[in-house]
Amino acid sequence: MKALKNQGRTGGRHEQEAQGSRKRCAIITFGCQMNEYDSTTMASLLAGEYDLTEDPADAHLIIVNTCSIREKAEHKLYSLVGRFRRLKERRPGLRIAVCGCVAQQEKERLFQRMPHIDMVFGPQGLYRLPQMLARLEAGQERVMAAELDEGFSIPAVPRSPLGLEPARAYVTIMQGCDNFCTYCIVPYVRGREVSRPAGDILDEIGQLVDMGIKDVTLLGQNVNSYGRKGGAGTDFAGLLSMIDRQYPGIRLRFTTSHPRDLSVEVMECFERLDTLCEHLHLPVQAGSDRVLKRMNRHYSRREYLEKVELLRKIRPDIVLTTDLIVGFPGEEEEDFRQTLTLLDRVRFAQAFAFKYSPRPGTAAARFEDQLPEDVKGRRLSALLAMQEAIGLECYRALEGTVQELLVERVHPHQEGMVQARTRGNHVVNLQGGPELVGRIVHAEIYQACNHSLKGRLCAEYPDGNHSGIGDDPLARGSSNEDHTDVCTCDNT
Repeated sequence: MKALKNQGRTGGRHEQEAQGSRKRCAIITFGCQMNEYDSTTMASLLAGEYDLTEDPADAHLIIVNTCSIREKAEHKLYSLVGRFRRLKERRPGLRIAVCGCVAQQEKERLFQRMPHIDMVFGPQGLYRLPQMLARLEAGQERVMAAELDEGFSIPAVPRSPLGLEPARAYVTIMQGCDNFCTYCIVPYVRGREVSRPAGDILDEIGQLVDMGIKDVTLLGQNVNSYGRKGGAGTDFAGLLSMIDRQYPGIRLRFTTSHPRDLSVEVMECFERLDTLCEHLHLPVQAGSDRVLKRMNRHYSRREYLEKVELLRKIRPDIVLTTDLIVGFPGEEEEDFRQTLTLLDRVRFAQAFAFKYSPRPGTAAARFEDQLPEDVKGRRLSALLAMQEAIGLECYRALEGTVQELLVERVHPHQEGMVQARTRGNHVVNLQGGPELVGRIVHAEIYQACNHSLKGRLCAEYPDGNHSGIGDDPLARGSSNEDHTDVCTCDNT
């Protein structure tokens, strides 16, 4: 769960109330990076009237942006929104909205189960948020916008600083999915695949660059199929090249890539585009051909491994992360063993693994050979233990190297520390203050932890260009960077 922060305005609550012209909105986000992007889009849509607050008790409007990838996320939603009933009883003018994937899936049932909410809208409906609020202000009791339109196109929304992190941001390049993996609910809650025009994407990145953003992640349920349907103006490799030419000073990333559609042209972008960071999140989901076929993934174990081999030939220092589902219906011990052997062979820097969770309306939820929870739990524990050892080995390989870092924020829990990120997507903790946030620095990595690194800042040249530690050989010999830390909609 994540609450958006007000990065765009200064002034506390009392100052705003004295002015008498600003309302406050709390946006609480569950789930993937696509949901985070949708939440910042809603903040931009409301920027003319609302400031953001992290405290729902301080808000005139509460928006809960939901995730339906796993059942646990739905339970969290009902628990959280249920607690807002008392706020509504004390302040009848408070507006409460539930949006996102659960809203799209449950629709009218949300109003029945939680009659204190005012609005329900899905991922396509969020662009009508100002109009929906106007209808409530005009006296309409409840508002819902949860239809899916096959002719939907993603509107261009001018970006506001509200809700943005200081140094990095997401940009959606497409929405929906046409793959219909048997476990995945995305096509049913986000609709069929639609790509944004390349010009809109470039304009949005330009707005972010003007705000000081240096790290941009392109989002889509399957970015590799960008442009397959008309209107985009290019394919995905072409889009990456256009961004590289127009914004050569940024760090560029993308997620998520369906292995079936990962083309040689996209792989070659890791070699020829300076902006494209050397990290790829490539969800495999399972290591068994039998399970992959039941998942409707449209690739084999061999085909996946061949793409990994080619990627590492094109870009030897690329570091891979992945998603894995354990305990899929009908998964036998031999199927699970094949997943473990794939994990050992590829040596992912990080793997995001989850027990299979049946989602209503998906094909796999109707499979009769569902596995017991204790079997799924045992297999997940074994997989995580194996991956933790592999991941720590990858992290330790960075000890003693000098890495180029983008400092992203003041450390939320350790005074006098900041958090930074390598080009390879590793989180690095190092000493420093808020003056470093948003800056590119170099640091020597001196300790690897399970999911992060510790570093020491190198000397800064007078011109402000952090370029190593003088004549130290560490500064001359380290350009390799590994990565971790991705979360996706490719549905675990």
